[in-house]
Amino acid sequence: MKVIVLGAGLQGIATAMDLAWNENMEAVTIADYEFERAEKVAKICNDKYGPKVTPIHLDVSDFDALVEAITPFDVVINVVNYYWNVQVMKACLKAKKHYMDLGGLYVESVKQLKLDQDFKDAGLIAITGIGGCAGVTNISSAWAVNQLDDVEEIHFYCGCNDWSTTSKAFEVSYAIETIMDECRMNPIQFVDGEFKELEPHANKKVMNFSEPVGPQVVWNITHSELGTVPVSFVDKGLKQCTYSIGFPDELADRLEFLNLLGFSSRDPLEVDGVEVKPVRVLKKLMDDMPDDPDAVINDCDVIKTIVTGTKDGQRIEYTLESVCRPVKWWPELMGAQVYIGGASAWTAELLRRGLVTLTGVHGPELAVPAEPFFEEAAKREIYVEVSKKFLVGSNDWDAVAKKKQINQWD
Repeated sequence: MKVIVLGAGLQGIATAMDLAWNENMEAVTIADYEFERAEKVAKICNDKYGPKVTPIHLDVSDFDALVEAITPFDVVINVVNYYWNVQVMKACLKAKKHYMDLGGLYVESVKQLKLDQDFKDAGLIAITGIGGCAGVTNISSAWAVNQLDDVEEIHFYCGCNDWSTTSKAFEVSYAIETIMDECRMNPIQFVDGEFKELEPHANKKVMNFSEPVGPQVVWNITHSELGTVPVSFVDKGLKQCTYSIGFPDELADRLEFLNLLGFSSRDPLEVDGVEVKPVRVLKKLMDDMPDDPDAVINDCDVIKTIVTGTKDGQRIEYTLESVCRPVKWWPELMGAQVYIGGASAWTAELLRRGLVTLTGVHGPELAVPAEPFFEEAAKREIYVEVSKKFLVGSNDWDAVAKKKQINQWD
């Protein structure tokens, strides 16, 4: 299989490295607007695995150049900013290529699903949201849904912490532009069977994650899972679907400060007669921070999916949780990169093996078989733990909840 990866940023390097590591991948090309960045990623991969990864310059805003660049490949993995998802999908249709991306942050995901019939007519698969969150989360929900007769609620959570040492003043594990969008946008959630826009930091609460993260405050944000999962499982009776994220206190405070200062804005701002976008300035400042050759990576993401439904009349709750850490053979990558950037590479392997068979545009919960996907995840030291909760002698979960309240009769 020949794969082209669009974008050589935080996640593109992880995608390219995972593909290069896979002996079944014949050739990998890494494309970026900044050729030097693509060249750097290719060198890292080729130093490890031989001359397998080729860097090229590509501006995805140039549609004709994009079509020409992707034509020699079997699969396009789109790791550039999600604003370009539809553009890249249309290029894939013209070039007749399979497509994957890391998500459309709901707002783009709903646009992407409208291309479903076009991809079906072309006999192609487009998978939107095949990263970590979304991606591993979606497939975790699908595994649980498949154990149930019907499903009532699906809730996604991500907690994180970072014990890395670095001289960099500020560092994040995925695109700062996407993070600032998540800070800026009112959270869209699926509540009582319909999509609703909530207030910022809605439903703030403490979630207990596996160690080493442990208890962490989380809140609702708009996220890619919401763009596909409610649509995929509405016929199973789904009425509630939410996504919540948590950060260490210091990082949460910094992000909120930057948001309040205006660095999440994409609206042009005039400075000394020049128009600039604050979020692009923030990205540039972060990109220009010098690398720390003595940095020690030691981060952790814990992703948690809770699915509630019924089986044979009994109410059951499944919890699937994965602890995502760095791996020894990729010391250049944060644990967050290993699963966020890597999941599309695992899926490319499943596509190569003929295990991804749908055509059209789908979230990974429908397109990707769960257990083979989890087997690929385990090869990267990402393990999915499952717990099952149900009542013995009763099926009245509301009564149980009341007994856990201090004022149980209020």
